[in-house]
Amino acid sequence: MKLTRIILALTLAFAVVACSSGPKPRLGRMPPNDEMPKGDQGVKRKVGNPYKIAGVWYHPKEDPTYDQTGYASWYGKDFHGKATANGEVYNMNSLTAAHKTLPMPSYVKVTNLGNNRSIVLRVNDRGPFVAGRLIDVSRRGAQLLGFQKQGVTRVRIQASDSNGKVVRSTRARSRQVATRAPAPIAPKENTATPNTAGKETHYVQVGSYSSQDNATLQANKLRRSGHPARVMRQVQNGRAFWRVRIGPFIQRLLAQDKLDRVVSDGFYDARIFTESAR
Repeated sequence: MKLTRIILALTLAFAVVACSSGPKPRLGRMPPNDEMPKGDQGVKRKVGNPYKIAGVWYHPKEDPTYDQTGYASWYGKDFHGKATANGEVYNMNSLTAAHKTLPMPSYVKVTNLGNNRSIVLRVNDRGPFVAGRLIDVSRRGAQLLGFQKQGVTRVRIQASDSNGKVVRSTRARSRQVATRAPAPIAPKENTATPNTAGKETHYVQVGSYSSQDNATLQANKLRRSGHPARVMRQVQNGRAFWRVRIGPFIQRLLAQDKLDRVVSDGFYDARIFTESAR
């Protein structure tokens, strides 16, 4: 009888170990390429609470008659395979988008006002956090809308169902956002060397530290997220500081684009610093 109890206890112990060491289920899944991801994908629909990014408050809300005109950008391989804000998995080849306040998931009809192309996208992420931009679409979305190479375009965004049916708004016309067009974004990041000739250079700075070790830790975190951060020493009033920076960038728009990516990866204290080139 005692032997039986011992065998039973060992069997239960092995069962517990097997359960705890097994693969943990993850929320969401990688949506298929070129296909509208539908269903809950293991996550619940949510509006979300107000949140603060880089000193700016955003207030998510239900807005079934959402209809705005502004600028769209796109995001790709830096986020491919990573979790989105609602727990799904981002696929740059799927028809999804990031928006600052619309519920997740929800659907929007996006029209490129430069060529009149329209597609329906599933909102499952937050962003972009760059002034003057309303929406970040997937790379595939940018390809179908015809602005992948230029990087940014003026669009109309309308709340819709999964088939693109728009609820007619009582508003006479869509609200206008960012009436002045940003300069085109280069397909690849274009950074300058420290001695690049020009009037100004721009950096994305994530922090300034009195300890070089702390600066190095922060820089390593950025590098693990795919951002080429550097630790730069500065002496001010006889005291040494170590700044964690990405850049320099010749164009401020490129620095803004990188800032958006850095903030989206959770580095909320990042800022742009502009310096005169020597």
